[in-house]
Amino acid sequence: MSIAAAAGGPTAVGGPTAVGARTPEHQHAMDRVTELILRAQTPGATTTEERQGIVEEAHAHGWDDVVMVGEYVAVLAARYDKSLDGGDHLSALLARARQDDDEVWEALALAMGATDAVPDPRPRLDADRDLAHATVLLENAHRHHEFLASAHGQCATAYLARDMWDLALEHTAAAEACHLQARHDAWRLATAMYNRAEIHLRRLCAMRQTGDRPELRAEGEAARSAARRVPLALLPESWAVDLHIFENLVDAIVPPADDDPRPLAAQEDAEFAAYVDLARAFSDPDPPEARRHLARALEDIDADREPEFHLLALTRDAELEAAVLGHPTAGLRLGRELALRRDHARTDAVEAMRSLIRHEQMVAEHARLRVAAEFDALTGVANRRGLSRHVELLTEHERSEVTLVLVDLDHFKEVNDTHGHEVGDEVLVRVASALRSVVRDTDLVVRWGGDEFLLLLDTDDLDAAARRCAVLVEDIRLEHWDDLAPALSVTVSIGLAVGKVGDLDGLREAADRALYRAKQRGRDGVAV
Repeated sequence: MSIAAAAGGPTAVGGPTAVGARTPEHQHAMDRVTELILRAQTPGATTTEERQGIVEEAHAHGWDDVVMVGEYVAVLAARYDKSLDGGDHLSALLARARQDDDEVWEALALAMGATDAVPDPRPRLDADRDLAHATVLLENAHRHHEFLASAHGQCATAYLARDMWDLALEHTAAAEACHLQARHDAWRLATAMYNRAEIHLRRLCAMRQTGDRPELRAEGEAARSAARRVPLALLPESWAVDLHIFENLVDAIVPPADDDPRPLAAQEDAEFAAYVDLARAFSDPDPPEARRHLARALEDIDADREPEFHLLALTRDAELEAAVLGHPTAGLRLGRELALRRDHARTDAVEAMRSLIRHEQMVAEHARLRVAAEFDALTGVANRRGLSRHVELLTEHERSEVTLVLVDLDHFKEVNDTHGHEVGDEVLVRVASALRSVVRDTDLVVRWGGDEFLLLLDTDDLDAAARRCAVLVEDIRLEHWDDLAPALSVTVSIGLAVGKVGDLDGLREAADRALYRAKQRGRDGVAV
């Protein structure tokens, strides 16, 4: 959903990355589905059929990135289109992001789930943990990711829903920086600027509930400046009306020091028309008339989705009542006290959230150190230490027998000598990728030595394992190696054995003997 889901503000999207890797048809599909992001946040501006048409085309061509954006659009559109199940689309988006190991999309999906974008029956703390995790994912994310700004925008949305304005502004600033650094389309930067204006307005409304205190002046000027900085010509006309109304409310709460307040926006069909009535309740000098404006505002403001505005309206009503009576009422004093307590509770909540973020940072750092210790830096598969850890886990789960596979690149020294070590390294990376493609979640790929890999398969079915290895041998032989270097060919020899997981040395020796037999038979084959 958008920044300030209750107010319907927009979400920014990122600019393209790796465009050179896309065909013109692929890029056209990406442009079309990206364009729907903006429209999906305006009621009736897009249709399910339009989105599905692009997604089906993407499925047919294997354009996973377009499918991902299509899921995102569906979640955004579900706010207005009740035929869409936003929860299903969000779950699909998160699953695809984790499958692709895409931290930015994972963060975006987690942050959306931590808002009211979709119903969430979980305890609030679970959603808070997801949001903290999303924040930390973005700290180490690829700086040129296509949707990094969008992910920051979704985090800002979630923090804003928690009245954590400083955290929301931090992510909004990060989104703006993404757009400036990448020189994205100007409207995307304008969208992030809109979001900033809304955050300042909501904070101003919450601060005003405690009374007309001196700090309001600075926040009011910040909110007014943020609204005026947005280049309106780059956004939909309805959003320009939103900003006009935002500025009207700011002017009413904190009148400009050296300028006249902006004329009130026309209210016809405006999404935030109730805020104009709220503004009149502050600017109208006649208390009874001002209270009539408030009555209309309270009818239309959603107390659950727009709490800052609803509570401000109630506060103003109590102030006007006290003005008519000529003295502070018990209701006004109570309202002030509750507002102060809410302010203190927000401060405590922000500190609790920052504590969650620090915890997630520690978890991420421990994971990074574990990866550095247990995984091969070149190929990304496990190293010998990683194998030892995996064997410990298998033993803890009382696994008895496994299949150990040794994979040796045939004549790999000649590859390095003929084509150079850079090509040789890329060969190792591709072979490792091929190995990962044939293992299951409970299996492990290990770089055992320079040009030797080991697979530990969670099965005692030697025949089935041998068939999988035969397919692997053929796949590696048929790989288009000549795109790395002219006349390059690569084959592997494989030996495998089944045995006790607790006797890894004996099992490896048996697999090594089988590997020797495969080489004796002419290489490029499998032996057991």
